[in-house]
Amino acid sequence: MAVYNHVSSKSELLQGIAAVVVEQIRYPTRKGAWRKVIRGCFRALRRACLAHPGAVRLIESAEMLPSAVFQPMEITLTVLQRAGFSSVDALRAYFLLTTFTLGQVSNQTKGWGRGVDPGTAIMTGRISQKRFPALMQAGTLAGWDFDKSFEFGLSTILLGLEARATATRATR
Repeated sequence: MAVYNHVSSKSELLQGIAAVVVEQIRYPTRKGAWRKVIRGCFRALRRACLAHPGAVRLIESAEMLPSAVFQPMEITLTVLQRAGFSSVDALRAYFLLTTFTLGQVSNQTKGWGRGVDPGTAIMTGRISQKRFPALMQAGTLAGWDFDKSFEFGLSTILLGLEARATATRATR
C-alpha cells in the first residue's frame, strides 16, 4: 500500500511502468543506410518487448506516455523520407514493421493460439495428409526459431520496400 503514497491509482502505476520501459529503449543511430537503421530500430524494439512482455499491453492501454514512445516512428519516417519514400508510404511502412514486430513478440511470448496451432491440430487428428499435405510436410512449430523467423520477416519487408522504392524511381 505504500506505493499509493506516490501514485493515485493502479492505472497511474501501470502507466508509470510502461513509461519507464519506453524510456529505457536505446535505439541505434539514424545515420547510415536506411535498411540498416530500420533493422537496428526494430531489433531494439523487439528486444525491449521480449525483456518486458507485459509492457506491450500496458503501452497499448496507457492514456499518456512520454514522447520517447514515438522514437521508432520518427526514426523510420526520417530514414525512409531521406531515401525518397513519400511521407504516407513511410508511415505505412512504419505501421507494417510495428505490427510485424509486435505480432512476432506476441507469438513468442504467449505462443500460438491453441485453435490455430498446427502442431495441436496434427496431434489431435484435425489435419489430414490428404487435405493439408504442405502443412503436414512442414510439421509442427516445436523448436521454432523465433530469432530466425523475425530476421526472415524483417528482411522480407525491407526487400519489399526496396523493390517498391526502385519501381517508384523508375516511373518518375
